[in-house]
Amino acid sequence: MTLFRDVCGSASHPLQQVVACLVMLSAGAFFTLYVVSPLGYRVGPALLLITSLTVLLFRPGALWTRPDNASGWLLASLLFYTLCLAAVLFIHQADSSEFDLPLRYLAAGLVLLLLLQFPVSPRLLYGSAALGGVVAAGVALYQVSAVGMDRAQGFDNPIHFGNGALALAAISAAALGWARFERHRAIWMTWLLAGMVGGLVASLMSWTRSGWVALPFMLILGLLAWRGRWSGCGRNGGTALAVVTAAVLLGALFQVDTVRYRFDQAAQELVGYFERGQNDTSIGLRLDMYRAGLTAFSREPLSGAGPDGLGQVIDELVVAGEIHPDVAGYRHLHNQYIDNLARYGLPGLVSYLLLLGVPLTLFFLKARSGDARVSAAGSAGVLFVSLHVVVNLTQSMLERNIGVIMFVFGVVFIWSALKYEEARGSEASVSQPGSKADTGSGLQDGQRGVF
Repeated sequence: MTLFRDVCGSASHPLQQVVACLVMLSAGAFFTLYVVSPLGYRVGPALLLITSLTVLLFRPGALWTRPDNASGWLLASLLFYTLCLAAVLFIHQADSSEFDLPLRYLAAGLVLLLLLQFPVSPRLLYGSAALGGVVAAGVALYQVSAVGMDRAQGFDNPIHFGNGALALAAISAAALGWARFERHRAIWMTWLLAGMVGGLVASLMSWTRSGWVALPFMLILGLLAWRGRWSGCGRNGGTALAVVTAAVLLGALFQVDTVRYRFDQAAQELVGYFERGQNDTSIGLRLDMYRAGLTAFSREPLSGAGPDGLGQVIDELVVAGEIHPDVAGYRHLHNQYIDNLARYGLPGLVSYLLLLGVPLTLFFLKARSGDARVSAAGSAGVLFVSLHVVVNLTQSMLERNIGVIMFVFGVVFIWSALKYEEARGSEASVSQPGSKADTGSGLQDGQRGVF
């Protein structure tokens, strides 16, 4: 009942309650089914987009209320990425179907405007993320133990499953800082720990190396974001502790046989590629893809090769015997940075760096907030975005619908929960005599203006 009142009960108008409940259902389904069912990333965001467009059609003034400065920067990064990719595709006279992926960032921007009026409850976000981690572990155990799969893959593939499960574990871990202030603290902490462990187990059973490589980087950023909240540690002490903790985690991770085997395998394939020209391995094919992508970029650095042009470059290199023929069978280059350079040129890379850098910076600043609840939400965002910063060095997550939706709506939902906490903190300060509220994100004011 407390969770229901958090989301639906705060709205007075019946239509407001309908919209607020749609937000609750969409966000809950999104994280609960994050890696185990396509319904999570398809239905939830689609419902919110339809709701945003409906509000925009009938009450445009309500949706276009000016966001606070930080939310405005986040919105701008989404729109800028859309415009850059769309402009390059237009220059290359790409097929209309190629505009589908860039428009999803515009859709996320519209949903962000809605979620600033109807913020996601942190209880809902953290509870469903932990549930998603537990469910992911159950699916991984079933697929490996009962079905006999070598790698757990959920409903899609091991890479999306493993990295998605790790994202759920990261959100659950960050939420432990929030749970300290909840009424049922022990229950919440137990549940969040279960979600964190479940996500880590699912990640290990997926055999996905990119997420494991990201862990130390995520931990360092997360600890640095919390540096100012540690008692007894100065500025340099906090940095040192972050590095030492990351080193300990990485050392412990390498004690797991599965992880050690995968990294040993990668090292052997890397040596084989450069010493013997062996390019028929996982690492070898990736390096050939990177060569093709950089070749395409060198020919058209300002506008990229476009979707069709990249395919032509790959075909030419295959015919010339410079890269393995199997490269032609892949839809992307397994490196989002090089992929953007090859397809969209420098505008594609710059806009992608902003797509990552803006939310990461905003979340990092919020993680250092004096309000522990806001800080926890900011930390969740730092861990979530930093995971994608690293994994996209060996995977082009944003070249598929599932990758786009899982990333961009994850950012939007976490930011919305953060604004919920800021609004609650502002309302609490108003109730104290002589205090001044931050008018940047009023929860009740935003809801009154919609209908």
